[in-house]
Amino acid sequence: MMGVDSLLKEVEEKRSRALDALEEEFKAKREEIGKRTASESSYIAEAAMKEAGDLSQKETTRVLGAAKLQAKKAMFDATEALLENNISLLKEELANYAESPAYKQLLSKMAAYAAKRLGGKVVVVCREEDAVALKAAGVKIASSDLNSIGGFRAESSDGTLEMDLTFEEILRSREDEVRSAILGKE
Repeated sequence: MMGVDSLLKEVEEKRSRALDALEEEFKAKREEIGKRTASESSYIAEAAMKEAGDLSQKETTRVLGAAKLQAKKAMFDATEALLENNISLLKEELANYAESPAYKQLLSKMAAYAAKRLGGKVVVVCREEDAVALKAAGVKIASSDLNSIGGFRAESSDGTLEMDLTFEEILRSREDEVRSAILGKE
């Protein structure tokens, strides 16, 4: 029986060594998998953080750009409102000027300018209240039903040339200069 006991003992020792070896191999593989998992988890976390940072930066840039654009639009709208308001005030002042005695002298000078530019005698369309002053300046009146703040429209006596010297047209043709002057730009 001794032989069987020693054989059993030997088999038991082999089995025990085999189990110990398997357990060591399992432990080593478990540690390797743990390290690999930790490494991959770290890589995934770093990649996610980088991507989140990039997305955050893009969103910040987009929001900032939109805010700057909105601020520029608000500034532009405010500037346009200021310009329109000042142009309206300028038109009111021109209407007041058209009621002054100095305006009658200006009409005479404007008539001389139109005659010079259009080549001699001119025929004008003017406001009813300006007809007397223009007749006194030696200008022929074609019509006195012009709807304008002031000034007149002149035409050469043969009808081939015309010139619009109404205050509205003078303002329109010099709009860029007027806007620059209002904004204080040269």
